[in-house]
Amino acid sequence: MKKIKFILILLVFDLTLSNLIFKNTQYWSILNLEEKWWRVSSKDYHHKILPNINQVENWGGKIQKRVITNSLGFFDKENREILKSNKYQKRILLIGDSFIEGSGLPYEKTFAGLLASHLGSEYEVLNSALGSYSPSIYFKKTEFYINKGYKIDQALVFLDISDVFDELFIKFDNNGNILTYEETKKQSILKKNFYKFGSFLRDNFIIFRLFSVISDQTEIIKNYVKLKFKASKNLDKSFFDTNRDDVMYYRMTHIDRGFWTFNDKKFDEVKKGLSQSNKYLTKLFNLFKEKNIDASLIIYPWPTQILYGDEFHQKHWLNFSNQNKINFVNLYNKFQNEEKRKFIFENFIYGDIHWNEMGTKLIFDGIIEKIDF
Repeated sequence: MKKIKFILILLVFDLTLSNLIFKNTQYWSILNLEEKWWRVSSKDYHHKILPNINQVENWGGKIQKRVITNSLGFFDKENREILKSNKYQKRILLIGDSFIEGSGLPYEKTFAGLLASHLGSEYEVLNSALGSYSPSIYFKKTEFYINKGYKIDQALVFLDISDVFDELFIKFDNNGNILTYEETKKQSILKKNFYKFGSFLRDNFIIFRLFSVISDQTEIIKNYVKLKFKASKNLDKSFFDTNRDDVMYYRMTHIDRGFWTFNDKKFDEVKKGLSQSNKYLTKLFNLFKEKNIDASLIIYPWPTQILYGDEFHQKHWLNFSNQNKINFVNLYNKFQNEEKRKFIFENFIYGDIHWNEMGTKLIFDGIIEKIDF
């Protein structure tokens, strides 16, 4: 009985101390457990980011990035109202996933920021991209805003290698509406309450927060060791001679979702996603034609393709574009280099597949060379 009383007193003390003091300290924030409440589900197009947000969020565990959105919930340099039509500026819509969102980069260094700066005041760049978007969401989101009356002059559709894979997990109801993650992963009331209680403990008690951090760090160390073992085997080096650069290079070039572009077995696994991508990109570009919007389909490689090549992705979308009379822009040539490892480290975020500032500049230069504005 005394032990129970002691534990209860300790928890009350912990709860009080956490909420009155520690939640307002740097110690609490560096634990990197904050919920990104501005990234939410959407009943219209699966998920979105809230409008007029100005928040700093952690990206990749180490990078802090300021997230700013306009009145549409599109990434922007400042909170601002977007009118349905803009007769003073030519309006360009960017469509894509995390690469065009600008993962890990401040707005001015993203493709949207570079393009807006280059084109100047005669143009308005609207960036509708968001992480984990794919063709069905591209179509649904674009259709949503066009039906709301927003006028677009030109659209750039950036088709990522992961899009075909992501389409495998997009589900629809009987009316053709995209189901949100919560709708496709329905949980029992007991399970929901269990997770809510766990989150409450983590977010309100120092001791449970520390347990969460220790658990996460243990998982990170375990995954790194596993990755190091795979890297040593791939590079034909001993485990102890394999350094951090070797591990990060392996991680950057061996993302499973990118293997379908050159591996027959993986290609067979994504055929349903490829078919669904075809369907919704056709709908998207037909919508552009109907609204007299000048549009282009753009592809680019991951580090995986730079290292291993590409048998399916480029050919498929070139044929698709020719059949549907779509302006096709292939930026693979911007990422060709004999010193592949050095080039990948120079143009992608260390240990990641997303472009860094230099890689984003390569994409920007390629677009400026190949597309008329």
